[in-house]
Amino acid sequence: MNYAPPTPGVGGANIPNMRRDRFGFKFWLGWMFWFAVSWAAAAAVWTAALTQIFGRITEKEVALMWAISVFGSWFLLLVPFMRKKEQIWKRLNEDQERSVNAWWTAMAIFTGLLFLSALFWSLVFKSRIAAPHGGFDPLWAKAVAASGLALTLPFLVLMYRRADQIFKMAAIRQGAGGQRFRTTFVEKSKRTLPAGLSEKLRAFPESIKKGHVVTLILKDGRRIPNCFISDRTEILGVYDRLLLDVDPAEITDLEPASAQALPVFEEEKWLRLDGRA
Repeated sequence: MNYAPPTPGVGGANIPNMRRDRFGFKFWLGWMFWFAVSWAAAAAVWTAALTQIFGRITEKEVALMWAISVFGSWFLLLVPFMRKKEQIWKRLNEDQERSVNAWWTAMAIFTGLLFLSALFWSLVFKSRIAAPHGGFDPLWAKAVAASGLALTLPFLVLMYRRADQIFKMAAIRQGAGGQRFRTTFVEKSKRTLPAGLSEKLRAFPESIKKGHVVTLILKDGRRIPNCFISDRTEILGVYDRLLLDVDPAEITDLEPASAQALPVFEEEKWLRLDGRA
């Protein structure tokens, strides 16, 4: 029952949705602007801060701290974009979201610890690193490396335990790799689309090969979203419903599901209607 989001505009379908697409060209152009501005802002802020503390950024130790600080803070400023991109494309389920969040948290903590370690020892050995010398001050380098290792080892242990927790939760929730979608049996005659609607599906882009995700529109005005139609004729599944008690004769129209309207895919929320596991 897995599917890929339909491509708006293929074959002339969904053109109105493209015009109202809030994640279109302007959205991505705005993020490109944010990339440039956030990088410039991170560089300006850390240049001012480290200059205030050390007076200049000529020593190699301070220059290294500047590089770590600018890149690390800029990297973290991009996290909202990375998260929004995945939410728009709806490629992650609940377990994957947890894993990604844990990874971003780990990167933020690691970058922060690395900077704090370098800053602490730079303040301790301020007079040493300010004196003329070639390369990195050896005492500073050893102190930063040793404290980095001391902080990293317990951090890695904690991250491993968190990853193990996420994996176990996912295995339990998803049935340890067994059947995850729900299934029930509905006679094929009660799942077959009227001929006119089946023909209409020819104009819609396929979500997967020989499959469409659509919204059913009934005579009484009700709408049943996220129905999976197999081979343009058979209602094979429905998302996030306990059953599908609809007579095909009640269906007056259908609409293709736009990429923005598709739910975040979780297999256990699919109900398969042909009784097959």
